[in-house]
Amino acid sequence: MKRTKRKTVWAYLDGKKLVDVVKAALDNNMMVDDMKAILIKENPGHEVTFKCE
Repeated sequence: MKRTKRKTVWAYLDGKKLVDVVKAALDNNMMVDDMKAILIKENPGHEVTFKCE
């Protein structure tokens, strides 16, 4: 049985790893896009980037 490496979306705040967006969205029973919007809204003045790893 071949295993595939799972990818997830990480949020970076000013270049530092902040949170696993997929896990946070599942924990809060919401969509990933909604969680991304919340993270951007709650961190004004900071650069929030997202990377799939």
